[in-house]
Amino acid sequence: MRLRISSFLSLALMLFFIQTAMCHIASDGQQTITIRQGSSVVLRANSAGAASYIWYKDDVLINGQNKATLITATAGVYKVATVNKFGCTSEISDEIKVLVLPQLIADVAITKRSESKIVVGDQVFEYYLNVRNNGTDDATQLTIKDALPDNLSLESLAQPTDGAASYDQLSRTINWSIPLLPNGKFAELVIKVKSKQSGMVTNTATVTATEFDPNLANNTSTDKKEISGLRIPNVFTPNGDGKNDTFYIEHLESFESNEVTIINRWGSTVYQSNYYKNDWTAPGLADGTYFYVVKVRNGTTDWQDYKGYVTVIR
Repeated sequence: MRLRISSFLSLALMLFFIQTAMCHIASDGQQTITIRQGSSVVLRANSAGAASYIWYKDDVLINGQNKATLITATAGVYKVATVNKFGCTSEISDEIKVLVLPQLIADVAITKRSESKIVVGDQVFEYYLNVRNNGTDDATQLTIKDALPDNLSLESLAQPTDGAASYDQLSRTINWSIPLLPNGKFAELVIKVKSKQSGMVTNTATVTATEFDPNLANNTSTDKKEISGLRIPNVFTPNGDGKNDTFYIEHLESFESNEVTIINRWGSTVYQSNYYKNDWTAPGLADGTYFYVVKVRNGTTDWQDYKGYVTVIR
């Protein structure tokens, strides 16, 4: 009988020592993590397989945090203890020091402008994209996007002064990336486009960078360009006084080829020229209203037709 009791006590002591040993299991680890202000970091306990975890910041318990990971954006010394499946808590040995450095500031700005010359339909002209870093720190991983409107087609992209540029035909977007733009520096990209028809063309470009940007207002720039059509008068006075004496078509010189036809009220052609020089004075014709057909084009593109009426008054 005594033997049996002794055996029972020995087994109980054995179980006690096993559980005590489990309660003192601890994982050792310490590290320092540096982040920038405005960023966050995921802290992970070194001990794996625990039932739950207890997190502390600067030796103060963080309530409600019982996972192996903790997300924080605050500086401090973080420690973690583990709880095993028996409910025993380990010694606090995992220690992570989080340092928060001042936020990097890069005020990137973009300016988009078209060349100042008068542009008519079906004519090539240039856009200039200028990107500048006005911030106190270097700007990194700059992304510039410029979506072309339907009225424009891309002719060519020049090599930018910094980074690389490409064109996505599906989205009709110019993508320009710059790995690094130091404070006070600027970069430029020249874009050649062709106008398809007359009217106002609105084109917007944007820029972003990895760093904090305190002024988002200058991250977007819009250029408005009027694409002029031919300006054809509805009246002219060929009386020899030196004013408005010819049938003058404004911007005609912007096209390589032209055809001008004048028809009277009975449908007869009274004037025709394949290379009109803005010099017709309606010689031998009576005052009155005439119908015109003006055709223009550059290269081998399709002809653009202009039709209307002009009145001759002497």
